[in-house]
Amino acid sequence: MRELLDLAWNGAGRFLPAFSSRFSSTLLSFLVLLAASHFLPTSEYGLYVFLFSIGSALGLIAVLGQQILVVKHYRRAEASGHPLNQALLGVNARWLALGCFALLAAALPLWLFADRLPPTYHYLWLAFVFAAIFALSEYLQNYFRIHGRINMSLVPREIVWRGSSILLIAGAGLAGVMGGGAGAMAIVTGLLAATTLYQSVCFIQDEGLGWLRARDQVPAETHGEWRRESGYFIANNVLNSASAYLETILIGALLGLNEAGFYFVAVRISMLLLLPLAAIDTVGIPMIAARFQKSDTAGAQLLIGRLSFASFCISLLGALALAVVAPFILHLFNAEFVQHENVLVALCVMSVSLAFFGPGSWLLMIGGGERFFLIARAIMFVLYLGLLYALARVGGLMGIAIAGLIFSTASSLAAWYWIKQKWRIDNMATAFFRPFLFGGAPEDKPDPLPPGRASEGAGR
Repeated sequence: MRELLDLAWNGAGRFLPAFSSRFSSTLLSFLVLLAASHFLPTSEYGLYVFLFSIGSALGLIAVLGQQILVVKHYRRAEASGHPLNQALLGVNARWLALGCFALLAAALPLWLFADRLPPTYHYLWLAFVFAAIFALSEYLQNYFRIHGRINMSLVPREIVWRGSSILLIAGAGLAGVMGGGAGAMAIVTGLLAATTLYQSVCFIQDEGLGWLRARDQVPAETHGEWRRESGYFIANNVLNSASAYLETILIGALLGLNEAGFYFVAVRISMLLLLPLAAIDTVGIPMIAARFQKSDTAGAQLLIGRLSFASFCISLLGALALAVVAPFILHLFNAEFVQHENVLVALCVMSVSLAFFGPGSWLLMIGGGERFFLIARAIMFVLYLGLLYALARVGGLMGIAIAGLIFSTASSLAAWYWIKQKWRIDNMATAFFRPFLFGGAPEDKPDPLPPGRASEGAGR
């Protein structure tokens, strides 16, 4: 416990701002959902959730892996205008333009022929527009994050966007000009565009426009490597997006918008338990990468064990508290939601299990394990689809939640296996006790990473 307290004291200056921003973001996300649920009929609220889920899922895909590529390769220690950085930003821009243009091109016919679609999909075009903006926002959030500018990374989207969405949705509802679920979606889309524009201006002020002409400043082999990695990152993003939003989208399409509204709320409540893990992803990864730069395997193991243990303990305590207040929270949104309290419990178990494995998936992605993770998760995803169908038929919403729990746990175990084999590091929360109970810290062997991987991860 003393080691844990030392970590909390030494890392508080970096951890607390990220944690407070993430906590404020999650709280504001709840308030956005709560405001929408109070000013929209249940079916219209379900429509808003349905469109938002589709837009978020497509946005995470349309960033085309560039948010990971810039984190992995951007050399923040170099002076502004460094040729490799400029070339990297140019590559990022071309991929992002491709993803956003594809979404906007798809939105046009959906808008023109909206009346020919079933009622649920009349405003599908709006989800595609939102997705294009969200993709750019996701990239900019990670760009500022690698520079250590946590406020610029998190505040515009996580605080300003959500806070202003609450005010405008409530104002439109009180004034009687909401326009249903599509109107609420239009409000959040417009506000996200405004905050993303602000981040884009700050990005250009930092980097200028030299990256538009920097393609030839790095060898062709480097471009080929970036394309290969982008392909893996895109495929993994598709799986991440599907696992995060597929269930809500399928529920809305097959079971009904009312059920989709509940499930989306339940997922957001359970995500409260992932706040410690989100803070680790924001702040802890650079601390871990510094150990790898020094080939300090033992130090990295101790740090990862402490961070995983801390995130697990906080999440577990939060889950116990949520088990008590869950009916009250669900009733705030809709009295009908309380009947599905057991589904929320299953989703909370999933969040606690993710916290138990700490920053495992990010450690794998920045360390060269993207190919392994893609293949493993692709196989598991096919099995997951069959399991999702079978359990949904048997247990309805509860079956869907259990299928998600099984898939997320299997993915975490796959990441743990690769990290254990390649880095000789255990990222489970139980690794915290290793120095005291299981024979001491791991042996500090040189070169724990494949050649070149330590420096690549350092930018994280």
